[in-house]
Amino acid sequence: MSTALFNAAPRKSLVTHVEEEIRAALIEGRLEPGTRLVTKDLAESLGMSITPVREALVRFAASGVLTAEPAQSFRVPTMTVAQYSEISEIRKSVEGLAAFKAATQIGAQDIGQMQALLKKYLSAKADKDQHLALTLNKEFRFVLYAAARMPTLLGVIEMLWLKAGPGFNYLYPEAQSASNEHHNYDDLMQALQKGQAEEARAAIEHAIEDGARIVLEALGRREAQLVAVK
Repeated sequence: MSTALFNAAPRKSLVTHVEEEIRAALIEGRLEPGTRLVTKDLAESLGMSITPVREALVRFAASGVLTAEPAQSFRVPTMTVAQYSEISEIRKSVEGLAAFKAATQIGAQDIGQMQALLKKYLSAKADKDQHLALTLNKEFRFVLYAAARMPTLLGVIEMLWLKAGPGFNYLYPEAQSASNEHHNYDDLMQALQKGQAEEARAAIEHAIEDGARIVLEALGRREAQLVAVK
């Protein structure tokens, strides 16, 4: 496992730091489905003892985000077509609502931040920098969702991204040549600038649909390969 996936701990709660690092890696799609996290190895990469790492991993396992395995290890769950399809439908509803609410009250500062992030994101995609693109996409979307000013809704969205995030790996390199996402984000920014709530909701729903289509195709191919092996 690459140590570049995680940052060394700052002077704060070690368990909190581990949770934040794992949460970011999952939401940003830096941990692929099926990735095995060994407590000892993760502790070494983070430069800390095993205890806080194990506690953080156990918490994620208790919430169903990770699965516990023997030998002090945990795994990022793989996902079936049916499971990812269900999560995508739920995401459309809750993220669409967040976009709708955000469009009615988002300020110029947040719009400016989103425009800057979008420019960097498209540049990262053009450079085929998968991890940076995933990180910037997440930042772009969560500036929007935070602008809805609905903390409970934001928490629901984050939990859904924890579950769906590892599947975002399947977006690349397939998405490199796709233009739908760019058009969806252009539509979103235009809707936000004009305060058009329904149009903002539609743009996010379309973005989720387009991304889910690519991920579901990849999951379908994987399931077909598993059946063929059996």
